[in-house]
This record gives sequence, C-alpha cells and structure tokens, in this order.
Amino acid sequence: LLPKETLPSKPIKKEKEQRTRHLLTDLPLPPELPGGDPSPPDSPEPKAITPPQQPYKKRPKICCPRYGERRQTESDWGKRCVDKFDIIGIIGEGTYGQVYKAKDKDTGELVALKKVRLDNEKEGFPITAIREIKILRQLIHRSVVNMKEIVTDKQDALDFKKDKGAFYLVFEYMDHDLMGLLESGLVHFSEDHIKSFMKQLMEGLDYCHKKNFLHRDIKCSNILLSTLSSSDPVSFSHRPYTNKVITLWYRPPELLLGEERYTPAIDVWSCGCILGELFTKKPIFQANLELAQLELIRNYLSDKC
Repeated sequence: LLPKETLPSKPIKKEKEQRTRHLLTDLPLPPELPGGDPSPPDSPEPKAITPPQQPYKKRPKICCPRYGERRQTESDWGKRCVDKFDIIGIIGEGTYGQVYKAKDKDTGELVALKKVRLDNEKEGFPITAIREIKILRQLIHRSVVNMKEIVTDKQDALDFKKDKGAFYLVFEYMDHDLMGLLESGLVHFSEDHIKSFMKQLMEGLDYCHKKNFLHRDIKCSNILLSTLSSSDPVSFSHRPYTNKVITLWYRPPELLLGEERYTPAIDVWSCGCILGELFTKKPIFQANLELAQLELIRNYLSDKC
C-alpha cells in the first residue's frame, strides 16, 4: 500500500488581514466651493500641556498702623543710629544695661537711652524687652512715659553678623524719680503737690487698666518727675512682666497670701502706699519677708480700726 500523498496545506488568511485598512486620508475630500482656497486647511498645532500652577498667594499690604500703634515717619523705629545722640552721662542701671542721658543732635532734645545689650542673649532680642516695647507703643498718655523710637549702634544691618551689638530704647527725659527726691530730704511736698501727683498717677493708671494692662510694679523709683514748666510733670514708667509681681513694700495682702488670680486692685493698693509715703517721707510698710510684711499690715490696720 502506497502512502497517501499529502496535499499541500493552503494558508488560511484571517478575515481581518484580507480586509484593507482605510485611513482618514483615504476618505474623499469635500467638494470645493467656487472662489475658495484650493489648498487643504492646515491641521491645528498641538498645544503644549502645562502643569497646573499653584495659586500665587499675595502677602497683604498693611496700609495703616495696627490698632493702638502710632504712625511713625521713615526716620523712626530702627532707621537711625545711636551716633545721632551725644551721650551726656549714665543716669541709672536698667534690666538689660545702662540708662544714659543724651541729647539729640538733630533736634537738641534731651532723651534717655535705655541700652539693650545682645551679647549675653543666646536667643536674640530678649522676649521681655519685646513685650515692653509692644506695650509702650500702645500706651499713649501724658502720664505714661513716652518711648520715642528705637536706635542701634550699627550703621548697616549686615554689621550685626560680625557683632550682635546693642539696641537703644529712646524715652523722653525726666529729671527725677520720686524715690530720689524723698531720700534726699531737700524737697518738701505740700498737700497741693501731693494732690497733683496722685491725680496724674491715678489718671495714667486708669488709662492702663482701661487698655487691659496691669502695671504690677508701682513704686517710688518708677514714678518720674520733670522740672520743666508743664501742667503735667509726673509720669510713671511702665515695666510689665517683672520677675516678682510688685516690690515687697508695695505688695497687697492677697499677693502675700499667695493669690495668683489678681485684679487691677493690686495697683490701687500700691498707689495707696505711695500716698502714705508722700506724707511720711518713708515707706509705710517695710519688712524683709512676706510673712513679716503681712503681719506689719495687719498690726497697722488693726490699730487704726
């Protein structure tokens, strides 16, 4: 038996391959209108896809001073150097450095320069000084000491990279403080003087309390007086955020008993101590310890009652 001859296998073409593919270019063109442009229209160029951009947040511009702040000129608040003042001498010691009596070369006005030295400050400008500056710029009253401006000892801001330097708070100059006048014994205060002093002191204190500020350290050394002919020669220095609330001799009983939620009444008690000191020429409650101070107040008030 002979093997059957194998028939050659015919390739089976797929139906898809037999069909011719039609492209867009194979489609008939639309009929041309008479008078038209025979050239085919240009295909639109592909537009580049740009990534979405973040919305630009514009920083708001402050067009007016903040609430409670005074509008200053371009020469104020750090624009000038301490070289613009002639140092006359040292008049005291402040929390961060010396206090100098100086004269403004431009205006001839006497001022007090309170030095804020930065050499010993690891974290930059002292936070307590920042608080004091912020509060004093909001307190504008004839019986509250006026801070005029802030100056530095550098001509250029880049100089602070080499040396931290110092800042100076420029205050209006007051000739005396009440403690120095009382200790000298050379000045006699009449009842009219005492009435005028206390009136101005209470007006300034009332202004601070209405602004929601407590002084917390009213004493004779913080009451400043000027010898110039003025209807209001008394001003008191506002020194908030002290380490100890109120000097011991002027501290009210509630603080001596450990009260932490105090009210503006603590400043009123201190003013009463000042009033008594104006008449007696010495502090009316003098003790070295809190318990002794409280006992002294109790004995004094029990005798009077």
